[in-house]
Amino acid sequence: MHLAEGVLPFGQAMAWSALAAPTVVWSLRGEQRARRDAPSSSVIMAGVTSLLFAGTLLPLPVPVVGATSHICLTPVLALIVGVRRIVWPTFFVLLLQAIFFAHGGLTTLGVNTLTLGLLGPLATSGLWVLCRQLRINAAFGLAIACGVGGLSVYVADAAVLAVALSEVTAPATTFSAVLLGFAPVQVPLAVLEAVASVGIVRLLATRRPDLLPDSLRAVRAASVRGVAAMVPLLVIGLSGCAYEGIDGTVFGATAEGAGRPPTESIVDLSQGEVGLAMSILILFGLGFMAGRSWERLLGGGRGALPR
Repeated sequence: MHLAEGVLPFGQAMAWSALAAPTVVWSLRGEQRARRDAPSSSVIMAGVTSLLFAGTLLPLPVPVVGATSHICLTPVLALIVGVRRIVWPTFFVLLLQAIFFAHGGLTTLGVNTLTLGLLGPLATSGLWVLCRQLRINAAFGLAIACGVGGLSVYVADAAVLAVALSEVTAPATTFSAVLLGFAPVQVPLAVLEAVASVGIVRLLATRRPDLLPDSLRAVRAASVRGVAAMVPLLVIGLSGCAYEGIDGTVFGATAEGAGRPPTESIVDLSQGEVGLAMSILILFGLGFMAGRSWERLLGGGRGALPR
């Protein structure tokens, strides 16, 4: 879901950034209000931020295709904490990834925030409401909403890229080519995202149902077999870590073929000893945040883990 530096015309990049800025401010104000009403909610946001950082940075290979991609996690996290509260951690995570890991870029930070942090979660929320109205099984409906919600992020990126390259290639041609390019990788990972989303919600519903909206608490009835299915999928996937990601092979190659190749990051601290040290510190810090927050969420008070 990382559109790279330079693939958007400057005017479009600034327009997307101008749309993203008030959205991030809106999210931060909602976060402030939520913390005034429930100060303890900051714990779950620390876990959400750390989990989102890891999920969107870790490349998951699909060996049959020979490429890697990312799951999004914003769909399920938005259902847990709300669409409004998921935008600012998405912006924060993408900013760190752009500066310290050369994923995405500063000129594309605005559009990446909107597609991953707002459009995907909105699509997921709408599908979740629809599944509930149709009385679909809670776990199955959640899987559908989160799997399709994750795919919607990539569809939105394809549409953005099609508009960006419209002066060179017909938008419909670019859009269809990008969809065909990422589908063999992203569709299997959408299944993984669906299973992972059910697993996350089921864990919280079992241990800390007070942290979930009422509509998600019914997911506790889901079978653990679905969660266990994640393990072989991850093992199979991690067997091909040398594969190239579709951020470059699909989004980047499409832009390059239209005469707008990705450029080097404006700020790139991913190289050299300083960059390596900062990357390690960031990963350690977010890992610590995740460990402490999930320990507090799942290990204490009502719903404590058994000893």
